[in-house]
Amino acid sequence: MITKSLIAAAAVAVSLTALSPVQQAQAKVNVDINLGLGGGYYPGYGYGGYYPVYEPYYGGITCKKGRKIVDWSGFHNVNAIDCSKPVYQYHAWKNGHKFRVKVGMNGNIFGVKKLF
Repeated sequence: MITKSLIAAAAVAVSLTALSPVQQAQAKVNVDINLGLGGGYYPGYGYGGYYPVYEPYYGGITCKKGRKIVDWSGFHNVNAIDCSKPVYQYHAWKNGHKFRVKVGMNGNIFGVKKLF
C-alpha cells in the first residue's frame, strides 16, 4: 500500500514538473571601456566625476610646468604668452603651423586654436 502511494506521488510530481512553464534565461551584459583620457577619476568624489590633480604647493601647476606639458604634447618652440591663473596661454608650433594653446591649472590642455 505504501509503495503504491509513493509511486502515485512520484507520478504526480513528474507530471507537474513536465507541465510547468519554462522561463528563458536573460543574459546580463556589463561592458566598461576605459580609455584613460584626460585627468584622473576618483569614484568617491561628489557624483563620481572628475577629480582634478593640482600640485599642492603652488595651488596648481606653474607656468614652466604648463610649457613642458605643451612641449610633451607634440608642439615645439613653445613661448608663454599669458601666465595669469587659472589659464595659461602659449604660442607653439606643430606641423609648420602656429597655434595658441590654453592649459588649465590642473595641467590639462583644453584649448588649441590655429593662428593664421
